[in-house]
Amino acid sequence: MTDTRKPIRKNPIPAKLAGQIYLDPTYDPAFKALFGDENALKDFLDGVLNLEGDDRIKTLRFRFDEPLVFHVPQEKKVILDIFATTGSGRFLNIEMRRWEKDFFIDRAILYKAFLVIKGRKEMEMSKEFKSLSKEQQAYRRYQLPETISIWICNFDLPRASGEYIDEWTLHSTAALRNGKSEPLSEKNRYIFLSIPNFTKSANEVKGSTEVWLYLLKHAMDGGELPNFGREFVDEALGRIRVENANDELLTAQVKDMKRDEEYETWLAGAKIKAEEQGREEGHKKGLEEGRMKATREMAQKLREEGIPLETIAKCSNLSAEEIKAL
Repeated sequence: MTDTRKPIRKNPIPAKLAGQIYLDPTYDPAFKALFGDENALKDFLDGVLNLEGDDRIKTLRFRFDEPLVFHVPQEKKVILDIFATTGSGRFLNIEMRRWEKDFFIDRAILYKAFLVIKGRKEMEMSKEFKSLSKEQQAYRRYQLPETISIWICNFDLPRASGEYIDEWTLHSTAALRNGKSEPLSEKNRYIFLSIPNFTKSANEVKGSTEVWLYLLKHAMDGGELPNFGREFVDEALGRIRVENANDELLTAQVKDMKRDEEYETWLAGAKIKAEEQGREEGHKKGLEEGRMKATREMAQKLREEGIPLETIAKCSNLSAEEIKAL
């Protein structure tokens, strides 16, 4: 059950959060709170990866805001929202994205490349790998662990418009032409989830993936959310309940909300300025086109009346060649 004890909080609930039951988990602080428990994250991952029975994740280690720094040759740094490893040797990155920014697909590929390198490095440092003979280690020089990038998007998916889930894998085009859809490797997967494209009601929800998507989408509806008969879901909801949150979580949430409001304001201003500039340029273009049309009509009339080309050119600022073309 949800822990109803009053949190240790010195300050009142911020005005921006007054009247809300839950924190919006699409913002980073509340997202971390929602999935800040092994059982919650395991259930989410089991659903997304379609793991059932004995295949379900048994042990899970995870860290928030995992920095990855590589020199290629210049220093390059990315920060993974959640970096997780399973007892079976999977390496996972879970990203929450509120905005579809430029080069989103490129970013997903770049993060995955860093995840693969991170996974390979950690595999080499594992006790299991170090216990292998030198011959076995040399034999596995290019072996890669299973790496999975999961992107939770608060916008439409880039290659599956209207769908709430999509997966990318590496395929052979020749095999596809011959009707074979199996990926070249099961170790390299991208999974994308779209919150706004998920439209099922609470009664229609089935499976872990849909449970968590429902919570992510409806936390800001203003009402109580169902726990779908799962104790760890009830606990997760308790962690993002406004009245349960401590000062640190509430302050971080408000800070992220204000930053998004500033971004929205900037986007709206940029759009208005672009529209105004477009109208102004269109007006100027229309005036210029009108002036040129009147000039050509005047030149043509003077030409028909037998006025010399040189005279027409001086009056109209048209060249002799342009006047002859009329």
